[in-house]
Amino acid sequence: MPKEPIRHHYIPQFILRNFACDYDNKLVYYCDKENRFISERAIREIFMEHNLYRDEINHSDKPVKIENDLAKYESEVALIIRGKFLDGRKIEITSSEDKMLKLFFAIMSFRSANAKEQLTRSLSQESREYYKYFQPNEDFEDFWKRNLGCLVQCRSIGEVVNHPDIDPPIKSFMQRDTNGSSDKYFVVVEAKDGDVFILGDCYPVVISGDYMNLPMYDIFPISPNRAILLASVGVNATPRDVFALRPGVFDIPQKNDIGNTVITRKRLLSEEVHYINREIEKNSRRGFIFFRSPKN
Repeated sequence: MPKEPIRHHYIPQFILRNFACDYDNKLVYYCDKENRFISERAIREIFMEHNLYRDEINHSDKPVKIENDLAKYESEVALIIRGKFLDGRKIEITSSEDKMLKLFFAIMSFRSANAKEQLTRSLSQESREYYKYFQPNEDFEDFWKRNLGCLVQCRSIGEVVNHPDIDPPIKSFMQRDTNGSSDKYFVVVEAKDGDVFILGDCYPVVISGDYMNLPMYDIFPISPNRAILLASVGVNATPRDVFALRPGVFDIPQKNDIGNTVITRKRLLSEEVHYINREIEKNSRRGFIFFRSPKN
């Protein structure tokens, strides 16, 4: 009997389980975007593609290497998310944790099925000619997997920049998504009682300003009650009608006397939570999940 194709989740299951609607953390409420049909779905069956990361070209002796390396990275990040970002009013992270998380969230965009599709099916002729310099045979799925396999070995943007086997355009993408044009910093927001964040299959959702469409902040829900925003320095100078959240939400975290970053979570107004959810739903491709208390 042939083996069932391996399910590769492009949103980590340790995050999806935070939205579970059963006590075993196996089911979520899922809304299909096209028909608005709501159903209970198994976490193992959503936000995934079969054999998404299987690589028999660069790792013929171990085709599941990318998935295994991603799982290792996810386990390291899960400890930080669970131990710090989901617990307490003040979150304190070290410099190495800050760098690791920024790169991890940047890789979240690149590891997605959408990123693979853009590189393999949606490139303009001009882009194809550019990427052909780095992938002469025009196998852009291999280009994606080859670079992803190198990225998941890194734990900071510095390691990415210095990695000899990561192609220059991918290094540029990672620099953009970790540091932007100047720098980026973490904000932790919390939904008020009665409000919850949803989570869509586009992760993260990028909120851009009007001027040159520059990214203002990225939205990463990590539970029904909390989300991480990766904000660009200068977002507070942007009019509120551009990014819809109060300026005080984007206060830059301070460093303590031992050099750790101290982040104070911000409680959002209902209208702000609803705005974030609208953006998540709008950007989702197929559907989104949401939380209801487990049934007794």
